[in-house]
Amino acid sequence: MSVSIRLFVLLIFSITGFHAAAQAVVGDFLLTARTDHDVISLEEQIRYLDTKPYRLSPLQKTEFRTGVNQLDPSRMEYALRLNPANPWENKNNTKYFQEYQAVLALEKELVLKRALLVRYKHVVELLYANEKVSIREEEFRLVSAQLSVLERQQQSSFFKGDDYLDANLRQMDIMVSREESVFEYDNQFQRMATLYPPMEANKKMWKDIVFISVERMERVVDSLYLVTGTPSTLAYREKQIDLANQEYKLEKSNINAGFVQAEYQEFRINQNRKPWNINMGVTIPITNPNKGDMTKRKLEVIEAQHERDETKSEVLANKEMARNHFKNLVSRYNDIHQKIESLRVGNLASALSNMKENNPTAVIRFQGNVLKLKAMELKLKHEILISYIDFLGFTDQLQKRPLINFLTNNLAVLSVE
Repeated sequence: MSVSIRLFVLLIFSITGFHAAAQAVVGDFLLTARTDHDVISLEEQIRYLDTKPYRLSPLQKTEFRTGVNQLDPSRMEYALRLNPANPWENKNNTKYFQEYQAVLALEKELVLKRALLVRYKHVVELLYANEKVSIREEEFRLVSAQLSVLERQQQSSFFKGDDYLDANLRQMDIMVSREESVFEYDNQFQRMATLYPPMEANKKMWKDIVFISVERMERVVDSLYLVTGTPSTLAYREKQIDLANQEYKLEKSNINAGFVQAEYQEFRINQNRKPWNINMGVTIPITNPNKGDMTKRKLEVIEAQHERDETKSEVLANKEMARNHFKNLVSRYNDIHQKIESLRVGNLASALSNMKENNPTAVIRFQGNVLKLKAMELKLKHEILISYIDFLGFTDQLQKRPLINFLTNNLAVLSVE
């Protein structure tokens, strides 16, 4: 292998390695969603329920009783009363907390999704702010080049004082806009650094990250649109119905099962009788005393069912609306992109290139107009990325395992947990 080829290969590997490291930085930032306060809180609740602290004792209550028979101090009676737990209540209590734990697990998935949505949009906003800085710098370069040309033309017939004054004023406006864009980028970067402090050490990498292309986003949206199944949002509502039904059963079975009582009557010894007695009782629930609480739980079941139906409609509507909005933005983006490409290689660009030496100002103005289209293209791509992330959120794809970095062309895996 020659020296030149070896250097080329090393360059390719260094660029590839740099981009991989840059994408890893984005992945590390997105993974901070797992340490979000609300996510951790729900994880701790689930871990606590894993220890099964809700298990009821088979013995509900123990009582020590004493009394005086016929108000005679010598005829004292003693008793030990045991109230066993209602086995149906024990069973329903265990099932209730199992359902509750399942609800918490689904809620954690939805909270994780919201945390990921926030971080995805932070990254998109940083990308947009960085690209706006580049656009402003290119605008400043063009207007500076125009001023330079006009200054050289002061003694020629091409020179126009109004154009020179206008260029100076535009240069000042662009300088202000450029500083505002830099401030916006730094401000966005600091907001993200509060979520992930190590960002400061990798600040340079964030300026060179290559994100997913519009064509790739379109393929992802089209493929996910055809995916069937129950999204986590709807599964959460379904599980809330199960929880409300189980709570109703628990209230219904919350009845004292009865008692077993052992008695000791010392005075019976003098009567040549055994001093021990055993009494038993079973509760027969002719009317349930918990009807008020049972009614409340039944109302919660009805409410949960209506929320499930409403969520089902919203999930379908949001999925359709997000896809249509995304498609419309992509169509507008493609139109703008084609216009830019046609201007770059069209007859007008060729004619301006030929007259570059005679009238460089016209060329600069042409480049400035192309730059305005590029700014519009950038804004559309920003809106496309936001719409893309919203679609992934509506379809509950962001939090699915394994976690994926949906901002990369190869949809790199973030975590395999």
